[in-house]
Amino acid sequence: MHKTIKIPFFITAFAFIFALAITPNASANLIQDANFTSVVNTQGDTGLNPAVLYGQFGTGYLTVTDWTTTGYNFVYVPGTIDAGTQANGATSGTSAEQAPGQYNVGSGTNKGFGNTYMWGINNSGSNTITAPPKGGNIIAMDGDSTLSGTVSQTITGLTVGHTYALTFSWAAAQQQSFTGTTSEALQVSLGTGTQTTTTYDLPNHSFSGWMSGTMYFTATGTSEVLGFLAVGAPNGEPPFTLLADVDLEVIPDFSNWMVFTGFGTVCIIFETLRRRRRRQRQSELERDSGSVLTGSFPGLA
Repeated sequence: MHKTIKIPFFITAFAFIFALAITPNASANLIQDANFTSVVNTQGDTGLNPAVLYGQFGTGYLTVTDWTTTGYNFVYVPGTIDAGTQANGATSGTSAEQAPGQYNVGSGTNKGFGNTYMWGINNSGSNTITAPPKGGNIIAMDGDSTLSGTVSQTITGLTVGHTYALTFSWAAAQQQSFTGTTSEALQVSLGTGTQTTTTYDLPNHSFSGWMSGTMYFTATGTSEVLGFLAVGAPNGEPPFTLLADVDLEVIPDFSNWMVFTGFGTVCIIFETLRRRRRRQRQSELERDSGSVLTGSFPGLA
């Protein structure tokens, strides 16, 4: 025969309240296309590989869905970011055709695109530019103050007063054909809040390797703009900051844990008092039983 195991009340109560506390806090990434893979060629040219995001002088032919920018910024498929050399440098101008890009066929809709690469092992750079830790494409942002511009996305569904954790992967790189040590950092904003990563001092023709960034922001509106801006030095030796793996999630509401803790405390007190009364009753029964065994009875000599 199996013996029935009775689970104490306070354990059951704890399990129930714990589940109640954590269930509403299950959060999801609020970023759309967090890995920059939804690349669209606005000119319908299927021969152009995903390299140009936008140009300093207008919207580039390639865009990434849900993201916008005004700067000298690019999107690369891993493995292509150092796949060639920049023969002619970036070409400037006043139209979209003049935005520099990685792949240049020199005619048609691609006319005017310069070859823009980063230094890496495939073009005589110092080390390998690896793929982002979580996969997907890479955004490369020029940190030259004369060319920099924010890569941004409007985030909706925020709760005013709630704190959100932003995580991302970032790295330092240098544009191929330029020489000299550079420094790179990433300035990040959500709504009115702005924070900056540490500054990375990059040796000549190198790649820093991917670094993890974590920042916390408190929402002041239900819809706010998330922006990434490359900041670096010196101008003219393009310091590039790379970005990937963006994730924004709400931090669990602490009030639920307060309910859990408070109810749990009540359960402990209740169980402690119950056991104390049980021990007291058992002690009284043992005392009464002892009196019966040792006492005298009338009529017995």
